Formats: sequence, structure tokens, C-alpha cells
Amino acid sequence: MADLEQYTVGGYTFTSKQEADVAKDELNAIKYVSAKTDSKDPKQVYILYNKLLDKELFSTEIGLNYLKNLQQYLYISEAIPNEKIRPIPVNSEVQAKLKERKDYKDAKSRIIFLERKLDKVKARNKQLKTLVIILILMVIAMFVISLTSKSPTIINYETKIQDKYSSWSEDLEKREAELKIRENQLNSK
Repeated sequence: MADLEQYTVGGYTFTSKQEADVAKDELNAIKYVSAKTDSKDPKQVYILYNKLLDKELFSTEIGLNYLKNLQQYLYISEAIPNEKIRPIPVNSEVQAKLKERKDYKDAKSRIIFLERKLDKVKARNKQLKTLVIILILMVIAMFVISLTSKSPTIINYETKIQDKYSSWSEDLEKREAELKIRENQLNSK
């Protein structure tokens, strides 16, 4: 699937040449009215804001952001009461585009969040695998030690104890035989 051609105007990307042309016109209008208006005088900004709203000059994000900046300046200014500041009307087409962009940004931030979470899970998985390998090696080492050790363990204690008792028994029998021989020698004298 081929990528759509994109046009950039004022830091915004548009997918159609018509939208880009409208955005260029709005950007030029913003530059023109900004040059003709004292942006530090709240009364002049208020008059400009109302004229722009009345003429409905702006329909792209560039123009709407400019109106929003003027509106926020007026809200901050103490010279103009907030209740006199009109809201910015947005037509349904622009609202749909803004919602689409918001949905896109939400989806993108969700993807970034999930990618970070996946990276953490992968790192945790790697740590757990390492821990499991270490534990397996420790168990193998314990078996090797227990099989090669001379002291009795739960695995070979019966055999070791039987061997020990049989060697004691043989030793006792040898001593007993030696004692009988000595006793016979003493008795025969």
C-alpha cells in the first residue's frame, strides 16, 4: 500500500493539497493580523479576536490554535472580563479531524506504554530465567556433593550405617577371637 502524499505547513502535516493551501492562507492571515495588532494591548486583542470569530476565517488547526492562544491571553488579562470572551466555534468537520488526531495520539501513547511494559516484562523474564538456571545448578551441585561425600546423607545413610556396623562386627569378632586365644594360652600355662 502506497503512502499518502503529505504537505507540511506551520509545523502541521496535511494529507491533501487543498487542506495545505487553506492552512497556508490562514498562516499568511495570522502573520498579517499579528503585524497590524499590538499583541500587548488586551483591548486590541479582544477586538481582533471578535472580528476573527465573526468572519469565521479559520478552519484548520493552525487558525484554531491561533484563536485559542488569543482566547487564553484574554482570559489571563484583567482588562477583559472572562464572561465577555466568546467561545471558539468549531464546525463538525474540524471536530471530527481533531477527534481523529486525539484518537491517534491516544493510540500512539497506548502503544508506547505497552512497549515500555513489554520491555519491563522481557527484562523480568530474563531475570527469572537466570534465577531458575542458578537454582538448577545449585540443586545439581547438592546432588554431586551428597553422592561424593563420605558422611551419610538421606540418600545413602542406610548403606553407610550397615557398612559401619558390619566393620564393627568384624572388628569385635577379631578381638573376641584374639581374647579367646590369649585366654587359652593363659589357661594352658
